Amino acid sequence: MEHNMILVKPDPSNQQRFAEAIRADFLESGYEIVAVRNRQLSSAEFEGNFICKSSQHLAYITSGPIAAILYRGHSAVGFGRNYKFHFRKQHSTDKLKNILHSTEPGNEFAVQFELFFPNLNITEHHQFADQGVYFSSLNEIQSGELSRLASFNLIAANNEEANSRQFRETCSLRNCRYVGYRERIHTSTELLRYRRKADLSAKDMPEVRVLLLHDLQEYSQHIRHMKETHKIHGVVCYKPKFTLLETEMLRTSILENNLFCVGGSFGGQSPGSIRASQELADMFDAHFERI
Repeated sequence: MEHNMILVKPDPSNQQRFAEAIRADFLESGYEIVAVRNRQLSSAEFEGNFICKSSQHLAYITSGPIAAILYRGHSAVGFGRNYKFHFRKQHSTDKLKNILHSTEPGNEFAVQFELFFPNLNITEHHQFADQGVYFSSLNEIQSGELSRLASFNLIAANNEEANSRQFRETCSLRNCRYVGYRERIHTSTELLRYRRKADLSAKDMPEVRVLLLHDLQEYSQHIRHMKETHKIHGVVCYKPKFTLLETEMLRTSILENNLFCVGGSFGGQSPGSIRASQELADMFDAHFERI
């Protein structure tokens, strides 16, 4: 069950009315309202948890409390994004004061969840699955946690590890969706080669190739080059070590190259500690169906 947040920006005259109307619309559309919180943000909190585009943006968002609505249901991220544009079209007064913010999956959801709902456990209100779990990084406790994830993709350090008995036992878990292995193609770049579980050892089987950048310098040109030379389908965009600004800039470059974004902790944190949207998983599935 996917979770997301939608934020009603400061509006001294209409915010309460807007929040009530939005909650009613979500319930009517089959979504459950999990929690609601009103919170006044300081300048430091806003700058640390949002992409602050200008001093005017900062002044507007900190001019009054924000109403944060945490909700869940099928494809909650996609629904919230579409609803945001629909609501803005009806009620926004200008480009800056555009009423709603729909939290993007991955890093942004993680930091903004902690900001508005610090007393809730994010692992119980996740968006979807950890899209990349490194097999060689798992300790005994983390391995035991895998079965409790909604789903996950298991990645081996190399092709040899992917064919080991231990790796096969782990990927046999019901909620393991896809398996893959890492291939280093540059000092700061890896290729994650995903396959269906049943096709792991077979030759010439369909793959989804995802780029993982360890150095974000000059990534725009790097992504274009990798798409042409390595036939990549997507790029890791939502990663714990990336800042929100880095994530936003990288995401823009990925979409400009007609690739999809994917997320995951990739061994940097415990499995499931960062989430990717259901819609990203659906895109992943769609690519396997087409190739």
